[in-house]
Amino acid sequence: MDLSLRNSKVAKARWMKIRAIETAHIPNTDEALRWKAALCGFLAGDGSVKKREAGSFSHYDIKFYPDDGMMLSAYLYAIQLVYSKTPTITVEDNVFHARLASRTVYEDLTKSAEFGIHTWTVSRKLFHIPGAREAWLRAFFSAEAYVGPNSIKLQTVNKNGILEVSGLLTELGIDNRVYYYVPKNPKHSQVSIIHITKKEARRIFLDKIGFWHTKKTAALKKAL
Repeated sequence: MDLSLRNSKVAKARWMKIRAIETAHIPNTDEALRWKAALCGFLAGDGSVKKREAGSFSHYDIKFYPDDGMMLSAYLYAIQLVYSKTPTITVEDNVFHARLASRTVYEDLTKSAEFGIHTWTVSRKLFHIPGAREAWLRAFFSAEAYVGPNSIKLQTVNKNGILEVSGLLTELGIDNRVYYYVPKNPKHSQVSIIHITKKEARRIFLDKIGFWHTKKTAALKKAL
């Protein structure tokens, strides 16, 4: 047998064994699944879950870019709890960059949801767990929402995703409205926007969902 082929097979077998061990140790408790839902919300909002091909090799990258220490702490806690992994952290332009390379994490996360700016989905496969729906929303709004004196605003180019989010809010009794904005530049995608404007709706949002974000939490409490 060709030596390089033999070495390739040995390496593949070794990594398959490692992945099998890692996968077997992913917890399936309600708490872990709630935090997995939160991870999916964080990464749909301010992250990426990608597989890259480089020659004969595949790279599996999980990246998250929080702008708040509380949000970073929640993300790191979730990654450690669910996958026993610790991302590499750097800071660029006052934004944290949390990077992790793991095929195990990539494959497990993509079983629960889709990712990508235009294609992310909510993690409905996990929503049979009490609190998982709220955890996903809390993470996603922490990453994506703007909190003003009179509204909570969230916008994305993913129309299907925003409609799913609107539906989840409605299920929780949070009044919201969806609007669309078409940019003048034809190269730019239509933007879908959720507004939560009624004071009672924002109060329910704070009580049932809230934020893993210091400034957004303070802004919402001040507005109320």
